[in-house]
Amino acid sequence: MFRYLPLPRKLRMNLNTDSIYLNSDPDKQAIDVDETTEWCPTTLKMLPSAPSRVLEKGRMDPLSSSREQPVHMPMLSSLVYPVTSILSRRVHESYTVANILLVTTYTAIIFYVGLYKSNPFTDPLRAGWVVASQIPFVYILATKNNVIGMLLGVGYEKLNYLHRLVGRLMVIGANVHAIGYLYKWNIAGITSTELAQPYVRWGLVSLVCIDLLGICSTQFVRSKSYNLFIITHALGLFVLLFSLCYHRPACIPYVIAASVFYGVDHLVRIAKTRITTAKLRPIPELGLTRVEVRNINAGWRAGQHVRLRILSTGMGLLGLTEVHPFTIANVARTEEGLILMCKKSGRWTTKMYELSSTSKYSEQGREVGKTVKVMIEGPYGGLGNTVLSSYSGALFIVGGSGITFALSAVQDLVQAGSASSVRVIDIVWSIPDIASLTPMIPFFSSLILQGTFAQVRVSVFYTRATKGAFQGMNLPPGMTLQPGRPKTVKLLDEVVTSTQCLGGATGVLVGVCGPVALANDVCEVVRTFDIHRKRAVGGVEV
Repeated sequence: MFRYLPLPRKLRMNLNTDSIYLNSDPDKQAIDVDETTEWCPTTLKMLPSAPSRVLEKGRMDPLSSSREQPVHMPMLSSLVYPVTSILSRRVHESYTVANILLVTTYTAIIFYVGLYKSNPFTDPLRAGWVVASQIPFVYILATKNNVIGMLLGVGYEKLNYLHRLVGRLMVIGANVHAIGYLYKWNIAGITSTELAQPYVRWGLVSLVCIDLLGICSTQFVRSKSYNLFIITHALGLFVLLFSLCYHRPACIPYVIAASVFYGVDHLVRIAKTRITTAKLRPIPELGLTRVEVRNINAGWRAGQHVRLRILSTGMGLLGLTEVHPFTIANVARTEEGLILMCKKSGRWTTKMYELSSTSKYSEQGREVGKTVKVMIEGPYGGLGNTVLSSYSGALFIVGGSGITFALSAVQDLVQAGSASSVRVIDIVWSIPDIASLTPMIPFFSSLILQGTFAQVRVSVFYTRATKGAFQGMNLPPGMTLQPGRPKTVKLLDEVVTSTQCLGGATGVLVGVCGPVALANDVCEVVRTFDIHRKRAVGGVEV
């Protein structure tokens, strides 16, 4: 969970003047133009320094130099290539062959147990007990502090598809159980008599809860009304457990198991929650809101995310109740604290952007931004048991606001210095608008300059480039800007070659964050990459 560390505080300045941190003022240019320079028409008068423990070129922080490089433990995909190559193939959206096999096997087991030597119309009780047996699993898989995820070393979001699977199987089983009894009672002519029984009425309450949860969990409802999805889940989950106890007292052990896991999860979530003050700043070029939480400066790893709730009436009544996940965009233990980059993509994030655009006048002049109370919960997810600094090379392919994942990961590697085995770091960023690059140039330049022990390169791809779109734009060394979409095969080949040339033999890590299509493309390229090249560099892992 998050920790508070006392750090020396310095006066924060705007990026466009003397700031060393990414910031943007809508009324100022992000790059100063100096027509007298002989280097290029556009020069950067100030480059921001990404937080780092490297003091200067060729000189290390004693804390970094005294640490040993971590031991690299390859993933299963590098050890058993022929099998994992087949299992990691993506066949539908983000589902791999392994995911589908697991889903198919689990579904087959449930149907086998429910139908073995049993007729659902003459023996509907069996379906009911199968549903009851799944109650602990559906609750465990719904928790943020997931016990199964901890054992497997993955975040709860990676197991959410199993939660949905178990939930849908429960919906099917509950309806088979209810319809079977109604059919049986109707044949015997005792339907009205049975429906008058208290335990049957509690069973109908349970059925309504399960069906309501199933319907409101569909993609259509979640996309149209996320609040309805949250409210029905919050109420339905409690009512379901309560009604099951009265429907069949034999269900109480299953209910207790689910309640324990769910209760412990919420206690841990409370312990991970902080209510503090944050500064909201708009970055128009990127179409996002930068959230700065200076009071929280430690307790997370690169790639992890937090759940954010803004406690301001400016978000509206419904906005106050909403919680949204965002990837942390920086490393821990820096003066700037925790940084989030929240893309304006929906009603809630649009309101947050509008709230951040509020301007006021102070002693320093006009200041754009808004100070609000926020509730931060987390961190969650991330890279699990993967140790970034144990690899020899790293390639981060991101799209749009997915750059936040790459920023935190690369800063972490740059900070590690000699304690990291990584010697080649490539960032590949796809953007639909060239204006998105402007406020990021100083930060990228700083990362490149601070790459004392690792070669840092940044490749930006302008996916909607038109003829002449790059005229008059010059970038500092180490950065490239190209039209079109990135050729993943070529980029991966370059990173593997560079890593081998520098003597790397502990593998290349490929990180991807962005649209599903981008993730699928990257995973497919890694899966089909030349096996001999993979073995020579120590493996290529996603």
